[in-house]
Amino acid sequence: MKNRGFLGCLALLVAVVAISGCFGRKKEEKPFRADSKDLKHTIITAHLEQKIVPGKNLIYCSTFQLAWNELRDNIVKEDVRLTDEPPMVKILNKKLTTKADISEDCYVAMAGFGKDNILAKINQALRSKFDENAPTVTAQLPPESIFAYTFLFKDLKFPTPFESLKKPVSFRSPSGIVPVKAFGIREFAPRKPRHAKLGRQVRILAYDYSTDECVITLISSSPGDQIILARINPRQTLMETIRSVLRMVEGRDSQSLDYNDALQMPKLDFDIFHSYSELLGKDLLNEGFTTYYIAKARQDIRFRLNEKGAMLKSQAEIQVESASMNNLVFDSPFLLYLKEKQSKYPYLAVWVDNPEILLKY
Repeated sequence: MKNRGFLGCLALLVAVVAISGCFGRKKEEKPFRADSKDLKHTIITAHLEQKIVPGKNLIYCSTFQLAWNELRDNIVKEDVRLTDEPPMVKILNKKLTTKADISEDCYVAMAGFGKDNILAKINQALRSKFDENAPTVTAQLPPESIFAYTFLFKDLKFPTPFESLKKPVSFRSPSGIVPVKAFGIREFAPRKPRHAKLGRQVRILAYDYSTDECVITLISSSPGDQIILARINPRQTLMETIRSVLRMVEGRDSQSLDYNDALQMPKLDFDIFHSYSELLGKDLLNEGFTTYYIAKARQDIRFRLNEKGAMLKSQAEIQVESASMNNLVFDSPFLLYLKEKQSKYPYLAVWVDNPEILLKY
């Protein structure tokens, strides 16, 4: 099985399942940080039935689905229905991902009303479970507002760090070939003590020589987790692609690395925040909630994969506000004018469209 050439082509997201423990604070390289609206070639999706678009990256994390489940199950208590409903709502209501898919010690998922101090309850749960690694959740939340939230934290360390490869991987895409940072094993030599340890952290689950498709798993210090990488032609959706990988490995015995095998995987290190704008401003149609609309639908995804392991930190927020309440926060363009009561027109008028004339904090 020499020179199988695992030049990394991530056609699948890393699948992470369960972990105990917390991510320790360490100095690290700055990740690629971006608002998704500025990304031209990457799609953030809230569900696994998202279609794969040629030339586009696709990132899914279950945190938004879990926050949606909290809103659906504990507040609305039926499928959430919206005016002018986007297609994603029907898929989210299917609850393809639930709490049962994640170890309880790795997440907090809650929903409630402002009048019930839901923010304080969420922050208390975060501190209790994640201690100094807990984020602090803040929001302007009037009494009748609804807030659904999920935080997920995973740290999958490799017992023996892989090699940080000095030579880049030439990543091939429709737009061309780009050299990218990589880790792994340039040439596997099982007689080397360190390589022998590294070899135990890699299992080849499938390799199809006719198509050059392959599936491997990287073994971390968390025995309940899988880190799967698959070099595979994509199917129509992310879900179909994952199922195709599962069919590839079903019933097969895994294999170990052989002498001179090359294992080279691109490093990933990103911090992306995304607003599901297609949901914003949509009114709820559910009985008892017809005065409510979705004011916020946000997800942050921080992910890193390198020679040391995989780390995932993600949170999602869904804020639902009552249209009947008074919202007097002038946080967008507004008109200000002064006039005498008996006068027809003002003696001062200001249209504030940007913060140039406002006092900065």
